[in-house]
Amino acid sequence: MHIILTGATGLIGASVLQRCLSSPNVTQLSILSRRDFALPVGDTLDTKKAQIFVHTDYTSYPAELVQKLKGADGCIWAQGVSQNDVSKDEYVRITHDYPLAAAKSFASLPNTGKFNFVYVSGEGADPAEKSFTLFGKVKGRTEKELLGLQSTPEYGTLRIYNVRPGLVDPPEFHRPRSLMQRVFVDRAVAPALRMLIPSQVSPTGQLSKVLVDLATGDGSPLPDGKGIEAEGRTVRSLAIRR
Repeated sequence: MHIILTGATGLIGASVLQRCLSSPNVTQLSILSRRDFALPVGDTLDTKKAQIFVHTDYTSYPAELVQKLKGADGCIWAQGVSQNDVSKDEYVRITHDYPLAAAKSFASLPNTGKFNFVYVSGEGADPAEKSFTLFGKVKGRTEKELLGLQSTPEYGTLRIYNVRPGLVDPPEFHRPRSLMQRVFVDRAVAPALRMLIPSQVSPTGQLSKVLVDLATGDGSPLPDGKGIEAEGRTVRSLAIRR
């Protein structure tokens, strides 16, 4: 299957990238990135099926780029930013505006009549927008509006999945975080959560498998179970670990 990936240089996206390159279910990988970068190498990684498209305006998709993505079957939207690193307006633009614009544009891509759009959200996302945090409100609003798209005639090809990881355990190959983050998260928060509330910790290996499986699946709602919500369209951290 032909999969589109964003956020490939980030914590979650880097793990998804490796999973896509090693998965036989992904036969073509189109990576949208603000800059070019070197693909990872390894015995199990097939880099020949991947192509990087440098793209800087994620609110707009020119016809030339859309044509190159034509026939894609799904997208894993792993692009994101911390609410502490940017202004409120920029956070809303990256977290809400970008994925909504992409989903609308990508709805016309598939040859099969359906397109799996997998949005990496997070625990604490609140579709009712009653959260006290900007993260919870904006992620929740994005989830809600993405799900709304798939019920419209114009974007009816979309099959939306909102995936909510908890604290993401980074793989050893990806530790480009600040010293303060490493000390605070790795030595204080993460050990406590692993011991007391393991369901709120999402190892990148398990998370990337879930994301790729959803993107390459048949688009059907997930069966009921712990951590599955929104009629089979939302996957919480508890379900990621199962």
